[in-house]
Amino acid sequence: MFLVAVCFVLLADARAHATFVPGDNPRTIESGGLQRTYRVHAPPGFGGSTPVPLVVDIHGLGSNGVQQEGISGMREMSDQHGFLVAYPDGVNNAFNAGTCCGNPGVDDVAFIRALVSQVEGEATIDPSRVYVTGLSNGGAMSQRLACDAADLFAAAAPMAFPIPLKPRTECQPSRSMPVLTFMGLTDTLVPYNGTGFGTAPDTFAYWRDIDACTGQPTRVDSGKSYCETYTTCENGVQVGLCSITAQALPVFSGHILYLNPDFNLAQVAWNFLSQFTLPAAGAVAEARLAGTERFRLGSGTPNRHGKVEWTVRLGDGTWAAEDGTGMIISGSWRRPKPRAKTGILTLVTEAHADFEAAAQKQLATLSGTTGLQFTLEPAGPFTIRLDRHGAPTAMQGRWRVLRGGVPGGGIGTYRLNLRRAR
Repeated sequence: MFLVAVCFVLLADARAHATFVPGDNPRTIESGGLQRTYRVHAPPGFGGSTPVPLVVDIHGLGSNGVQQEGISGMREMSDQHGFLVAYPDGVNNAFNAGTCCGNPGVDDVAFIRALVSQVEGEATIDPSRVYVTGLSNGGAMSQRLACDAADLFAAAAPMAFPIPLKPRTECQPSRSMPVLTFMGLTDTLVPYNGTGFGTAPDTFAYWRDIDACTGQPTRVDSGKSYCETYTTCENGVQVGLCSITAQALPVFSGHILYLNPDFNLAQVAWNFLSQFTLPAAGAVAEARLAGTERFRLGSGTPNRHGKVEWTVRLGDGTWAAEDGTGMIISGSWRRPKPRAKTGILTLVTEAHADFEAAAQKQLATLSGTTGLQFTLEPAGPFTIRLDRHGAPTAMQGRWRVLRGGVPGGGIGTYRLNLRRAR
């Protein structure tokens, strides 16, 4: 009798983790007080007993999950490689990804998180192999999730949209994040070189900087399209940009990137995504640091001292700070030695420009004058000190102040010295 009971429990548990049947499985979920819908495609022979990857594939503005499934090619990849694909539906056929595309107040990051959790409750999912992709508004949402849900997704492959946050430094992933962006060289809806949404090169550069990639990207050409990928990045991640010449259409010409003669984008995306697994969770440490900044300037200009207070967030290979005046900066960091209590900080390119602007504004406030334009050049490492729990306790940096950014045009130094606020 005991053996029968055990068998019954095991059978019930197996069914609880194998409720998806091969083919399409529609589902509903409540998120943010709204009833949301999605569908999950399971490959032929899916039984649910072996952990499989999950890809979340997000539709564009005005579309829906059914149409995304029909055009993206990810369903065919699922059938070939044996993973699940979830196709969420946006509220009013849209997702709130930042600058794109409507539905203010709808928390679609929370919705996608809840969707993944619900799928994991119905099937045996490998939690280290959950990925995200999508087109247009879905590409924007994929970028947003790479920024805001790097603790959930192992990698992202956004299509036809750059990072949808302004400033881009609001993109603050909790770890080094593998991202392969696809953008249309002839896209008339979301142009490659931008008309307000940002550009493909800027997004590529941002992910390169935040992931501390070095060297030159490798390039693969096919027809009128090509992919460039940095393979030497911090924590074993990669960053890429595929520049696609999609078909000319009467509407949205060059925007539906799947329609191109050069690459099977679903295959390229899956080849990239499937390389990566989510690392063991690491806590994101946050601390309020306060201290001083000091300008030592020559040419008869008196030295200036000011007070600074930053809220600093430290992730696994990434960091960010805000100062309460509108400055938002981000970058990468590394320990010079394993388990060292110090780290070396690097700013992404556009964050360095914001950092310079904040310094210029502070100097103008301290001196009561305006018009002194300068750039900051590192004069040593920008360091952070950690306590035994890995939380920030101090930051120090020193920069040369260059008039107008002219090499050799040094007019002094700028120092930053912060310690944990009490």
